[in-house]
Amino acid sequence: MKPKISPKVFQERLNQAIGLQTGGDLDKARDLFLELLKAEPKSSAVLYSLGAVESTAKNFEIAHEYLKKLLLLSPKFALGHLAMSIVYSNTGKFEESINSAKQALLLDAKLAPAKAHLEMVEVLLKTKPANGSETSPEVISLTSKGVGLQNSGDNAGAEKLLLRALELDPKNFTALYTLGIVNIAFGENDKALSLFSSAIEFYPTVAPSYHAKGKLLTDLGRYPEAIDCYRQGISVDPKHTGMYLNIAALLQFLNRHKEALLILVEGCEQVPNNIPLLESQGVMLTQFKEFKLAGNIFKRIIEIDPNSPKANSQLMLCMVHNCEWEDFDLIQQRIIKGVETGSLVCAPLTFTGISGDVRLVKKATQGYVAEKIKSSNPALWTGEVYKHPRKRVAFLSADYRIHPVGYLFISMVEKANKNDFELIGLSVGINDQSELWRRYRCAFEHYLDCQTKTSIEIAKILRALEVDIVIDLSGHTEGERLDVLSHRPCPVQMTYLGFPGTLCLPYVDYLIVDPVTVPPEFRDSFSEKILELKHCYLPRDNSVKPSAKPLAKNEYGLPPDAFVFCSFNHNFKVTPSIFACWMRLLKEVPNSVLWLMKLTQDTQINLLKTATASGINSERIIFASRVPNLEDHLARYKHADLFLDTYPYNGHTTVGDSLLCGVPVVTLRGSSFASRVASSLLNDVDMMENVCETESEYYQRALQLALDSQQLLISKQKLSHALKEFWPRSDQDQSNEFFETLKKI
Repeated sequence: MKPKISPKVFQERLNQAIGLQTGGDLDKARDLFLELLKAEPKSSAVLYSLGAVESTAKNFEIAHEYLKKLLLLSPKFALGHLAMSIVYSNTGKFEESINSAKQALLLDAKLAPAKAHLEMVEVLLKTKPANGSETSPEVISLTSKGVGLQNSGDNAGAEKLLLRALELDPKNFTALYTLGIVNIAFGENDKALSLFSSAIEFYPTVAPSYHAKGKLLTDLGRYPEAIDCYRQGISVDPKHTGMYLNIAALLQFLNRHKEALLILVEGCEQVPNNIPLLESQGVMLTQFKEFKLAGNIFKRIIEIDPNSPKANSQLMLCMVHNCEWEDFDLIQQRIIKGVETGSLVCAPLTFTGISGDVRLVKKATQGYVAEKIKSSNPALWTGEVYKHPRKRVAFLSADYRIHPVGYLFISMVEKANKNDFELIGLSVGINDQSELWRRYRCAFEHYLDCQTKTSIEIAKILRALEVDIVIDLSGHTEGERLDVLSHRPCPVQMTYLGFPGTLCLPYVDYLIVDPVTVPPEFRDSFSEKILELKHCYLPRDNSVKPSAKPLAKNEYGLPPDAFVFCSFNHNFKVTPSIFACWMRLLKEVPNSVLWLMKLTQDTQINLLKTATASGINSERIIFASRVPNLEDHLARYKHADLFLDTYPYNGHTTVGDSLLCGVPVVTLRGSSFASRVASSLLNDVDMMENVCETESEYYQRALQLALDSQQLLISKQKLSHALKEFWPRSDQDQSNEFFETLKKI
């Protein structure tokens, strides 16, 4: 008769036994599990645990019996099939092990340990001695224990067992491969390469050796060799997704983007429904501005996995760049809900375009960072005190070229106080050979082209130069190299200008803002300390002036007597709700047109379709083509009557350009940084009456200015006064304020 134990006591003892098992006291755990088995002979938890205990103790026959009983009672217990697979693999029954692992994955497709174990067993099956002889039990035991020690972090213990295994069997794949991993942990990279090369020589059809060797070559900066190694691995196993992804990453790093896209296409042809490959291909297509094609890929991912943590946000990125708004509200709410619950990852730049809520923007950024950053790096700067006659400030950017950040920041460097500051420019982006790029090379006392250097190499340069302050100018935007700062090369690390929001990175100390973009009541939604400029944080280069002789109105495609609403913001900032507001304005303002920037043909077609569906003749939407010079672009603002800002991602450079050219701006602001930049610029020109808090207020203010010529004249006169008397501030004043603020640190 079985002993009586109450369910509560049974659970308490089961938890106690599992604790003993986890702590490594297998004998006591076994005794307690056996007592529980007498009380409940059909307990799946007890049978599974006893199987695990005996498997850990290398009593595989006993473990097999317990697991056999378990699976008879609970045939859908995925972890039980995985445990049985492990028992089979440890006794050299690789085919049975593969079948059990596949059954585990059939029951639970997301059981990652089963997938990893299946891959390992398939390798072991491929590496059985070709002469048909079996690997000796002693070698199996040594390699099994060695792998276990390596997995638990005991590399020294693993090394001893694996070396002994190789003495007995010099061609044993598991020993060669795992010892290579151990040597990487020891920093013995040459030994690791030799071991992986031996594994490839003895087993040329086994892909993991190529993968491991390619990864090590990458870490050593030997990129062409790594790519060749990965390609050899793919020829062996065309369905090894990791090697496609790694080749693509290397090719992108080497600015061989077309080749990177082609290798991803090849991978998707071999493994059609692999989500990581599809995601990477989609992301690359967005870099090529092929948003329609990329959007189709992300839709396909959502069909494969509706709960994909990234596909919805990536689809939104394509939608806003293409102004293709079908199901926009549905996907927007899905993303916001996913960010709130932590179930979805959304790139910060995308999220700032769909939400003006500063709290949500921070949460989205936190989720993005948590997914992206898996481990911390040792700090290069460990508290040393520098005693330089001038404070050394380094600026890290991908945009010392024809780019909004490049245009905005140049005069800050050129006019900097070189008596107090020694300025270093680190370029990690494309050198476009433009006049602007040449100005940057001359403006910095030290200009370093770091485009092809690894992040740790750049970090070591900063540390070797004893830089006091490093300022990132990219944030979470394309081309960023924020991982340079993850190595903590400098005592003070900041971010400025490139990204309007918090970075949520533990190694970024300060964010440079102004009182309007980040007022005190919102500062708890920023992870950085706030370094505040008195005026709008957005600088500008006053040497760039509108061309003296702009083209006539009709030469821009504008009707000569029309009222011109203008919005030269990037199309990804145009949301369905703000565009619908603009359409209502066109309906209410006779003889008016809307002047937008011409970007992609797909975008233009989609906007015209939406306008027509809103009852607006498509001829009232005018698209401005790109012009060769910034001066020519500024000159055409002369023909605009009123600039309509976007929300929640305001115009930044474009709003400043509009004000500079005497065109009033109406903006809508939220609580997020990106939705308050236009307000900050309007605050600097004393025109806060054009800053609106609701979409209704925004519409009414724009309508008032468009219909009441006297009100519009007053607004233009007020702006004209600001332009004559106090705005924009001189390049020298902007630079002085910025660098004087740095002295506070």
